[in-house]
Amino acid sequence: KICGCGWKSILQQPYWQVVILFVVLLPIVIVLAMPSNVHKDFNLAGIPLQIGDWTGQDIDVSKRDYDMLSPDDLLMRQYTNTKGESILLYIVVSVENREAFHPPELCYDGAGSQLFEERIEEIDLGGKKPFSKIKAHVMHIKIKERDELVLNWYMAGTMVADNFYLHQLNFVIKQIISHNDPAAMIRVSTPLVKGDITSGMEKEKRFLRELSPFLSQHLFEKKEAKTTNCG
Repeated sequence: KICGCGWKSILQQPYWQVVILFVVLLPIVIVLAMPSNVHKDFNLAGIPLQIGDWTGQDIDVSKRDYDMLSPDDLLMRQYTNTKGESILLYIVVSVENREAFHPPELCYDGAGSQLFEERIEEIDLGGKKPFSKIKAHVMHIKIKERDELVLNWYMAGTMVADNFYLHQLNFVIKQIISHNDPAAMIRVSTPLVKGDITSGMEKEKRFLRELSPFLSQHLFEKKEAKTTNCG
């Protein structure tokens, strides 16, 4: 007979630690190796050009930039309203490619912008989850002579993150749990009038509240399979 201390001694051996680690990691490896069943329910082009008082116009993305990201879908669109206010909407979607996402500050650093302020802000968008309340990453930047307020957040399935690195972790978890759920980066930016961050933030919040139902509809709501009645 082997007493309890004997088993404890055996389990402390290096090779048993390797076996235990293998047993723990094997299910994860199997899930990641499974072929994905990607659904294509998301459709960024379906987000309407007219959203409330805002009218959108698509902006072409260069082939070089598109190839560099290799997303499953991408939208860049400029919205303006009757007051002459403008919002730039940028969305990147990918089901499997984590390299489609990157911290937005890298883009602005490359464009020679200057970062004045950076913070996290909770935004109540109304509507249903996961677009009811979000925490967004906010940046006040200066590009040449123009001040801009940039707001962005990430989603992996229905997991929301304001931080790029947390999003990357969420992306891995999403792939383990569900291969076919899309992940996305949503970003809006607007020029600031006389550096007024408060009014710029209110403008972006108004736009996002009107945009929110369409994000939910065209990104994360899976369409129910149609059934046919025989007879």
